[in-house]
Amino acid sequence: MLKPINLKTELMNNPIGITIKQPKLSWSLISDSNKKYQKQSAFQIIAAESEENLRKEIYIWNSGKVFSDNICHIPYEPDLQSRSRIYWCVKVWDQDGQESDYSDIGYFETGLFGKEDWSAKWINPELETNPEKRYPASYVRKDFKVEGKLKEAKLYATACGLYECYINGKRVGNQVLTPGTTQYNKRLQVQTYDVKDYIFDGDNAVGVVLGDGWFRGMNGMNRKRNIYGDNIALLLQLELVYENGVRKTVISDASWKASQGGFIRFNDVQQGETYDANFYLGKWSESYYDDSSWHGVLEYRWDNSTLIGSNSVPITEHEQFKPKILSTPNGETVLDFGQNMSGYVSFDIKGSKEIKGTCITLIHGEALDEDGNFTLKHLEPLSEKKPHMKQEVNYIVSEKANQYYKTSMTVFGFRYVLLKNWPYEPFPEDFTAYAVYSDVSETGSFTCSDELINKLVLNTKWSQKSNFVDVPTDCPTRERSGYTGDAQVYVETGTMLMDGLQFFRKWLADLRATQSPNGKIANIAPMPDKKFSFFDGSAGWGDAIVIIPYKLYKQYGDTQVLKENYDSMKAWVDFELGEAQKSHLLRKFSRNRYKKYLWDTGFHWGEWLEPGQTNAYISNIVFFGCPETATAYMHYSCKLLAEVSEILGYKENAKKYAKAAENSKKAYQYEFLRNNINSERQCLYVRPLMFGLLEKEDEQKVADNLNSLVIKNNYHINTGFLSTPFICEVLERYGYLDTAYRLLEQKTIPSWLYAVTKGATTIWECWDGVNEEGKPKNSMNHYAYGAIIGWLFRSVAGIKEPVDGYKKFTVAPKPGGSLTRAEATYNSINGQIKSKWEYIDNKLHVQVDVPVNTEATIILPVDLIEKVVEFPNDCNLEIQNNSVYCKVGSGYYSFLIDKRNY
Repeated sequence: MLKPINLKTELMNNPIGITIKQPKLSWSLISDSNKKYQKQSAFQIIAAESEENLRKEIYIWNSGKVFSDNICHIPYEPDLQSRSRIYWCVKVWDQDGQESDYSDIGYFETGLFGKEDWSAKWINPELETNPEKRYPASYVRKDFKVEGKLKEAKLYATACGLYECYINGKRVGNQVLTPGTTQYNKRLQVQTYDVKDYIFDGDNAVGVVLGDGWFRGMNGMNRKRNIYGDNIALLLQLELVYENGVRKTVISDASWKASQGGFIRFNDVQQGETYDANFYLGKWSESYYDDSSWHGVLEYRWDNSTLIGSNSVPITEHEQFKPKILSTPNGETVLDFGQNMSGYVSFDIKGSKEIKGTCITLIHGEALDEDGNFTLKHLEPLSEKKPHMKQEVNYIVSEKANQYYKTSMTVFGFRYVLLKNWPYEPFPEDFTAYAVYSDVSETGSFTCSDELINKLVLNTKWSQKSNFVDVPTDCPTRERSGYTGDAQVYVETGTMLMDGLQFFRKWLADLRATQSPNGKIANIAPMPDKKFSFFDGSAGWGDAIVIIPYKLYKQYGDTQVLKENYDSMKAWVDFELGEAQKSHLLRKFSRNRYKKYLWDTGFHWGEWLEPGQTNAYISNIVFFGCPETATAYMHYSCKLLAEVSEILGYKENAKKYAKAAENSKKAYQYEFLRNNINSERQCLYVRPLMFGLLEKEDEQKVADNLNSLVIKNNYHINTGFLSTPFICEVLERYGYLDTAYRLLEQKTIPSWLYAVTKGATTIWECWDGVNEEGKPKNSMNHYAYGAIIGWLFRSVAGIKEPVDGYKKFTVAPKPGGSLTRAEATYNSINGQIKSKWEYIDNKLHVQVDVPVNTEATIILPVDLIEKVVEFPNDCNLEIQNNSVYCKVGSGYYSFLIDKRNY
């Protein structure tokens, strides 16, 4: 019998405060038997306004028996209002018509859909603001009474800046860095908290700490401030519902009190935090507090039509680490937490009159230099005119005996912490590092017989965790910006390792919010500048608006992500095609009859951080464009948009963009392929092969030349951001699996495993992030080159070709290299898929787990059925394209292949 479990709404567990009018429901299936080919034939969803009503069969929705095998993205049909909590469960029927019990109950709750739902006023706690000055954090409070028994209590809050809420001295919720980072002038997230358990009968108080955050703190490489405004402000609405039905609302308004006399004297998301333990406000967020010395607040104006629910996963604290304490060659004390991460540190310190006023400094960094000393030099700005990044905590000790500190208004990228002025011998147990990132659950794992590759996988996960902090940033240190190019090359890998649909949907909304009226996409979202620059609209970067929704659709089978982004996808591609109409002066008189489909104008980052790149590379792009990269990506986006248009039923658009894809292919072929490819750059072979820019009869020759080039380069990779994710896949596709494995297993610069041999715990921005002499360079926590891990899942383990979120898929493992074993697990939205292969006694053992309600095509790495010496009786083995394959339903499948004939 089948059993539905793990109920989710919008792929989140019991979310509250969502502002999606028709949320999608999903569940997983398990079976209480080992029977194969188990499948759902029908389902029935029931929903009510309370668990009690569900039990009493007082439904607000009963789907009835729906004959469908679908378990994902089922729309909730009734109309929803603000503040609606819906409890729901589901039962299913299997392929034999056997009916399950109802599942456990799940729920979701809507937030405030419109600005008419708000009675709260925006308040500014600072009586004066000067854009040139920095201010302490603000503390605001309000007393309120509760008279009677509460049925429920909900707190809705957001801020221009960062905020932390307290009720009766207790911090509300476990989210940090709220309300997160968005394109604030277009989208400002509201968090919803269930606070019934925080509130007493009688006197109560609510208090909030407000800091600069991304709103007016330093942002991006340019270290600009006051991007969205030079004031901080709070909007808070506490709604109390009594058991007798009476509703009372506590709102932020001019009656609140504020103070800047609290512990946090300075805060900035890039620069750090100053905390003075001598600025003690007492129990400021509790009732009966004397706030007579506090001042009033000012009302603040903000467009409430920009308010949206937090329809994605929150930022929370995760893994914790204790340090080793190092004494460096220059005599400094450094805490080594053993893992590069995004996060912050807490510590305990004993105060006294003797050390009162001591300023302890913690400087967070990623690296030790070539001499073994703490350094930030590799992260310094390119221009001395720009402020240096501090990543610094300053803590001023009070005389209190036991003091505790944890950073709250900022986050750092670090493994090491330089400790200054600690008043006595530090002990590891006094310090804790917290990894901080969006609450994306891990969905994929890969292990093999090579521990260096296993570490590469782990390093990639850590770079993803470090950079998935509400938006997919490039690095958690220097820039902390949502670079589009990094995200689009990584999205396929990222969604194998972690459940990223809601995370990326949220960021895509920020990306759409940056789009200009002519369709141009900024290189960064949220956009830390108020206007587009010469460098925006770059091919391979702006194409993220097309590539990422498409990849999410393939991974999760949800057309909603295509619908949400379709207009922006189309506008971007139309922008590309429009730019291609403007020929560069060098090609004004070109004989290329398709030159109007050759994009040779504008600035493009191109094959960013390709080995051997010099400053002359950027100068060349500025003056002469980057037509090969730009035209290739324009073609690719046209092709994807044609497919998306077909999926969504826009037939004319499908024809239009398919024709544009074909014409840009011809323009590319004339310009870059008619005289063959004569280059030492691997990307110029990878890109046309991957994007289908070659004629079929020419593909193998180009692949042969790429293989020769890799061998000539002694099996070293020399690609940059854009083509690195594809090189092993292309080599494998055209018969060079051994070369792909040798690239993967290479251990000297440039290679994936070089960083592992140098002790890296994350993925570096550039191949030589630490040179042979130990000198660090650039960011040491960029996920882009970790995109190779997708190939480990798709090819080494063979989990690939998803249809409808892996309701159908292929498992085609490709053993090779020096590996003797490889195993991957992927928790798809349709269930857990496992693929494992291992050499045992000269035979290859292949094992595949196909989840309930799915179908798989298993392709074995062998060319004759006779070589498969053991296989399940219910598998009908066939030969196709020189491979043995079988089509199967759910269940466990084991195959044994004779290696001697292999």
